[in-house]
Amino acid sequence: MYKEGFGDSQNLNLWLGNEKLHYLTNQRNYKLRYDIITSSGSAKYAEYTEFQIESESNNYRMNKLGTHSGATGNYLYYSRGKQFSTHNRDNDACDNFNCAQLHRSGWWHYDNYCSYCYSYSYCYYFQYSSSCKSRCIYYNLNGVYNGGNGEMISSYYSNCNPQFVEMKICPSS
Repeated sequence: MYKEGFGDSQNLNLWLGNEKLHYLTNQRNYKLRYDIITSSGSAKYAEYTEFQIESESNNYRMNKLGTHSGATGNYLYYSRGKQFSTHNRDNDACDNFNCAQLHRSGWWHYDNYCSYCYSYSYCYYFQYSSSCKSRCIYYNLNGVYNGGNGEMISSYYSNCNPQFVEMKICPSS
């Protein structure tokens, strides 16, 4: 599904597909931009000067992610160098659980905090045992999109459950 892409163009719930992202971002230099409209209606964006995805044989590793600008914070940085994980292909290096399965999305999850036990209730934490919450990500832009009220589309603190997220790539000069 994540390899070839999926989506509903009428509801604008689309994923281009990792194979196409790999192909495109290896033809020339690309930059990445994503726009978020937060649950409170604020518009924010992030832009990265470089973006490149490796091939399937490298589990679509996010090979390049350049310098950040924008108002969202540089939290996607933690996904740089990480392999893409899905519910059935656990590539996140977290030994405690499959981050993609528990966060309900394919993404470049990381293992930095997956072994900790938290009691916080931020949107990027999830319950993995009766007493523990953890996280594998600050941004989970492929999370379940529920018609304008994202669920598990965490993007750190004030950007929880955004109304709209759009990722786009374009050639850099």
